[in-house]
Amino acid sequence: MCNENKNKKEPWRIIAFIISVLFITFMWVKNDIIAIYTTMPRHQIVPLIVTTVAVSLLKVGAVAGVVLLIKWAVGKIKNK
Repeated sequence: MCNENKNKKEPWRIIAFIISVLFITFMWVKNDIIAIYTTMPRHQIVPLIVTTVAVSLLKVGAVAGVVLLIKWAVGKIKNK
């Protein structure tokens, strides 16, 4: 019974995931990322990809940290 609750995804999470993927894809198409990578010399592509991934992970971590901080603060206020 407890295992069923763990596997069930909330609808808003699925919708947020789909919107996020569509937005990222739209931004890649808008900025023509594929053309940028195909015109670059091969020795410059790897550092650019690594930097892009690292910056993206930092942004996701920062946003997640802010959300968790707000969630924690709201929880503290509700318990008072």
